[in-house]
Amino acid sequence: MQASLHRYSLILLLGILAGHESLVAATIRFLPWDHTVAARKIAFQHGKESVNLSLHPDQRSGPIRSTAGEELLQLVALDRTSPDGKPASLDVKMPAGIQAPLVLILPDAKHPTGLRSFVIEDASANFAWGTMRFVNATGKTLLVRHDKTIKELPDTWTPVDIAPGGDARNAGVQVAARDDTKTILYSAVWKHDPNIRKLIFVVPGADVRTGVVAFKIVPEDRRVLAATTAQETEAEN
Repeated sequence: MQASLHRYSLILLLGILAGHESLVAATIRFLPWDHTVAARKIAFQHGKESVNLSLHPDQRSGPIRSTAGEELLQLVALDRTSPDGKPASLDVKMPAGIQAPLVLILPDAKHPTGLRSFVIEDASANFAWGTMRFVNATGKTLLVRHDKTIKELPDTWTPVDIAPGGDARNAGVQVAARDDTKTILYSAVWKHDPNIRKLIFVVPGADVRTGVVAFKIVPEDRRVLAATTAQETEAEN
């Protein structure tokens, strides 16, 4: 009995340490929602270190390796001042067990920074190459069809993946409201490439009265990423 309890305690301790290690050594990237957010002067504070962010709305930022442990992670609006005279800041809360956080930086007029954050898992082990990860920002439940695969997109920002698999090819994509499957809100042909994963935000179309949806798509090509990583490693050496 004591041996079993000892083994259980050891497994629990190792799990806690593994979770702590992933937090301590997390590689974090950032993605601004639009050009307006990208143009802001924003820094990332992790522990005692602060890094000014270079942002573009169509691609992830360069990686920042955080060693802050359990200290606060914050976005600091260098162009906004809080009542104490210091730049306004926003806490970034990491979901438990996240491996490679992608911090989406969104506008929020109600917060002193004018910002809010939303964190998405971006590890390739969880978000594989060739996968489409949908995030529904329309506020209503949708259905998305890719070729023969149909997935429900909840009215929250919960990511939903479609992994077509196979070789590069074209496939039809359609979107409809969950409560009105006869009305197609979007229809097009997309190209699937097993080397490219796509983070796809579904947003209201330009004319919200029609219910038509649009997409903010942020692709990432593993061949380009591998080449960039090799260059960075060579530069460091």
